[in-house]
Amino acid sequence: MYMDIPIGKITAGENVRKGYSKQAIKGLARSISNVGMLQPVIVKKNVDATFTLLVGHRRFEAARLAGVKVIRAIIVDESESKLMLQLIENLQREDLNPIEEAMAYKKILKEQGLTIEELATKIGKPQPSIANTLRLLELPWEVQEMLGRGDIKQGHGKLLLQIADPEKQRRWAERAFQECMSVGALRDAISRGTRMDSTSKQREYNHLLSRLREIRKNTANSNLLINISPEEKLNIKKEIRELIRFLG
Repeated sequence: MYMDIPIGKITAGENVRKGYSKQAIKGLARSISNVGMLQPVIVKKNVDATFTLLVGHRRFEAARLAGVKVIRAIIVDESESKLMLQLIENLQREDLNPIEEAMAYKKILKEQGLTIEELATKIGKPQPSIANTLRLLELPWEVQEMLGRGDIKQGHGKLLLQIADPEKQRRWAERAFQECMSVGALRDAISRGTRMDSTSKQREYNHLLSRLREIRKNTANSNLLINISPEEKLNIKKEIRELIRFLG
């Protein structure tokens, strides 16, 4: 679970990394002063109601420097595995791309046997956010690579998930990259494309329907059916199959 803890109740422990850049800590402290600490630290609760810091030493030092009185922390117990702590720490890296984040979630869920709800509680992130990030792994690998390289953003990926056809997902992703589309621009383009596809399908449907009506009219007399060539029969069957496909 996670909670807000008075920073004075947290001790860094003996495993604090040495050699932090003082300039980097000062820069992080300024950021925390301006926007707050975006990622919680990870602590272990002690028997005397104090806490020992396990992960997030740079953020902890910067928060102290910034004069923060209360700090958001994820509390783990002795039963948490080292792997779990490493994975959580990895998730808190600022340079993690969406696919790396999704893979980390997947690894935790599989190896720790957690539900998404349990994972959300442990790492202090909204359940829908985790679920949406995991869904990025459903995209074609080419699109996942584009997300990993930063060619397109996570917001683009979420939009592409609304498209059922993997090939169209690839084409839209490539177009978004080539045209430097914002997420909003991609949304509008997909919407226009969907309307155009719908209009095109409607025209094709109307053509098929007209063709079948013409065939029915020309073959209304049962005697005429006898004289229909094999080629024409195949054409009729094809038209019927196409119409059935359109009707779903």
